[in-house]
This record gives sequence, C-alpha cells and structure tokens, in this order.
Amino acid sequence: MIVGSLAAVPAALFLEPAPEPVEFLVAAAGVAIGAILLVVRWEGLPDRALYVVPVIATAYVMMGATVVSDDYGFYQVLIGVYTAYAVKPRRDFLALMALFTLATLAPLLFVDEAFSEQAHHILVILPVLFISAAVVRYLRGALTKREREYRRFAIEAVGLAERIRGHGPAADSDEHEDVDRRLEELAARTRQGP
Repeated sequence: MIVGSLAAVPAALFLEPAPEPVEFLVAAAGVAIGAILLVVRWEGLPDRALYVVPVIATAYVMMGATVVSDDYGFYQVLIGVYTAYAVKPRRDFLALMALFTLATLAPLLFVDEAFSEQAHHILVILPVLFISAAVVRYLRGALTKREREYRRFAIEAVGLAERIRGHGPAADSDEHEDVDRRLEELAARTRQGP
C-alpha cells in the first residue's frame, strides 16, 4: 500500500483535469494505512487475520477510484496477486476474488454519462486480475508441491544414511509422519551430534 500510494502520485499529476490538492490525501491515507499494517504483530494473530490486508486495500482502491481517478482500479491486480500467494484455502481465495470482482464492478452502479469509459476500464482490469491471480496461484501450488517432494527426498536420504550408520528408524517408519516434524527431529539430532 505504501509503494502503490507513492507510485500513484506522479501519475496523478498528469491527469486531466488535475486532481485537487486535497485529493492527494488519498495517497497519504494509503501510506498511513500501509505503515500501520507494517507494525501489526501478525505472528500472534490467526492466519485468517491476513485477510484484513486485501479487504482494506480493496476499500482503499475503491476510494482512490472514486475520489481521484478510475485508473486506481488497476491496483486491484496487485491485491489479487498478493491474495493468490498469501491465502492458502481455496474457498477463502475464491471468496476474496469474488469480493474483488464486486468491488471492481461497483463503480458501474454510480456512473451516468461516462459508462462506456468506466466499462472499458473494468473490462481491462478484470481479465488481468483473474489471469495474474491464477498464474500466481498455480506457481505457488507447484512450488509447494516441489518443496514437499524435496523434503520427502531429504527425509529418505537422511533415513538411509542413518540405517547405513546402523542407527535410525526402519525404512518405512516415517512413511506417514508429518514431514516438517520429521525434519525438525533430524535437525535436532544432528545438532546433538553422534
């Protein structure tokens, strides 16, 4: 939000008609909200608390699109990319994407003479939003799958090394164990020494 807000200021200087000085308070609000989100102690909150970030950012984008320029709507793509990466449960991701879609479509309810221009912006934003989020979601899933495979391979390799050295679990004992817990146990044993 901080970077997006600051990046919007130079672009706003070239709008016709130029924004009123008070409209630059939108950028200041984005910087302030971003700073607040930076100091929040996220690790002490439940995972779903992270969903507040894209919801707040979406409200901010809607405010910018309403007050300054409908070009602010393009920032919704960044929010979609963040959400595609940060939100794990598919149902939650799809619910947030539905919210983003409704927020992007909402200005159509309030326009009168500039309907076709607003529709043009929305018909550009929505496909870019969906495609970008889908690509990030796919890449994140592939990366997670690959990481799991590497972890399993690491466990198998360490287990084989333990069996060769004459101590350690049987060949199939870790087959159904949690991979992260197993790696932590192996790391702790390694720190303790032989």
